[in-house]
Amino acid sequence: MNAANKRLLAWIRIMLCVWLLLPTVSLASTVEIKLPITSRNNQRDDFQIGMLKLLLEKAAVDYNITLAPEVYSQARIIHELKTGSGRINLYWMGTSDELEKDLRPIRFPVYRGLLGYRIFIINKRDQIRFDAVKSLEDLQNFIGIQGIGWTDIALLEHAGLRQLTSRYANIFKMIDAGDRVDYFSRGISEGYVEVKSRQNNYPDLAVEKKLLLVYPFAMFFFTNRENTVLAEILEKGFHKAYRDGSFHQFFYNHPHIKEMFEQTDVPNRIRIDIPNPFLPPKTMAIPKPYWHGS
Repeated sequence: MNAANKRLLAWIRIMLCVWLLLPTVSLASTVEIKLPITSRNNQRDDFQIGMLKLLLEKAAVDYNITLAPEVYSQARIIHELKTGSGRINLYWMGTSDELEKDLRPIRFPVYRGLLGYRIFIINKRDQIRFDAVKSLEDLQNFIGIQGIGWTDIALLEHAGLRQLTSRYANIFKMIDAGDRVDYFSRGISEGYVEVKSRQNNYPDLAVEKKLLLVYPFAMFFFTNRENTVLAEILEKGFHKAYRDGSFHQFFYNHPHIKEMFEQTDVPNRIRIDIPNPFLPPKTMAIPKPYWHGS
């Protein structure tokens, strides 16, 4: 066992001991998970919901997952979780210092940091323009777009990458129409799925072929700061899934992840690195074995 794995095992043991010292969560009742939806056509959520089910099963609780009947923007998701309205009680988002102050993160990277490996959804006729991009300075001449309230916006703009915002469902229509924006930065686990699921409605959408934007980034599950019961259940599930290997088995064998690696061709893309000055110190301190490539 190498040093990194020894440190990981020690950290897991400590966290399990801490968890066992916390007030016991009643397993007799059903854990109710209320999730928002961000689009009527959103296959990208299949992976996160599958992971959520794994964690709940590893925590040995009965559970019921329901989806909200209406579409939520991320800004509204944050508001609903922060105020504890009860309409939703959990969601997964890219983290930031501000978000971690307002909500309670379950501090395990859902995508093992791969959300910080970014590809672009573009209008396919613009590929020739992106072929000329070789550096951050070249990319700064293009206009990107992000969802309203997304945590990526600040770090992209910090790197000099101009961003507009819109509702998630509208972004694809804008790219397809070539309307004011050039690209939509997406995690390598997201872009191909989103384009494929929308080809009938937006036939000019494509994944840009040559570039890879990289920055330190993590997606966490978030809940209300006072929802300690749900947070502790998910933390227990993460610890057990990592310890028995089921997390890695789920992650690297999931069709979504396997297809992502096959399609993206990461080693042969032009890599552009930018910093993330907004990543909270506690997130930076997560042990390396929880990140892809460690």
